Amino acid sequence: MRLGLGPISLAGATRSQLVALAEAAVAASFDAVWIAEARSDGVGGGVAAAAFLAQQVPIRVGAALDFGAYHPLYAAEDIAVADIASRGRIEVLLRGGSAEQRRLLLEALGGAHLRFDGESLRVPARLEANQPSPERLALNPRPLQPAVPVWVEDADESEARSLGFGIARSRRPNATAPPSVGRWPGMLLCPGDVAAEDLLHAAGHAAAYFLIGARTAEHVATAGRRLVGPLRMPGFPEWINKQ
Repeated sequence: MRLGLGPISLAGATRSQLVALAEAAVAASFDAVWIAEARSDGVGGGVAAAAFLAQQVPIRVGAALDFGAYHPLYAAEDIAVADIASRGRIEVLLRGGSAEQRRLLLEALGGAHLRFDGESLRVPARLEANQPSPERLALNPRPLQPAVPVWVEDADESEARSLGFGIARSRRPNATAPPSVGRWPGMLLCPGDVAAEDLLHAAGHAAAYFLIGARTAEHVATAGRRLVGPLRMPGFPEWINKQ
């Protein structure tokens, strides 16, 4: 089982608040801290914010992106640079966007030499003003990780298996976690008051990645005490958290 804090909305968040929550996640033994764009409120820059937090804490850092607003190749460049700056600790959750966008992003991050003619995207663009242009394009620089972990919210399982990304969903009562896809466990976005037994039920006998919402460092600490032990050690004695 993996536990991440967040995603923490960047809307209205200050630098000091983000750092305090990230440091609380480390102290509470979370595996990662996640931030989220809020482009409906005019707040983007999720990858840059994740790269910043990666300089403050030693755990993995994730960015939830409003992906429909991105050109996939620009997003791939940003993710690659952030991954290098974080020494290979970046993770990504995509919200929105088209199948074309997701395919191009995954292929670019994977090192493909791209020539693509889709319904709305063409790579290389082959604009008259940019001639001569290369036959194919490849991402430079490449990410530090051989495969950057990418999940897509409410993704179709067949597309996920075809392109090789993980599936993320918001938690619903008695629902199970999404299926794993390759090396990526199903991701479940959960409220901060979720109980450990509910997460264990959601995971069943499979691997799962739970993102836990929290607004303050105190809430982070409380969630860590309630969840970390039971999820990582079956039969964890409840009396330990009562000391």
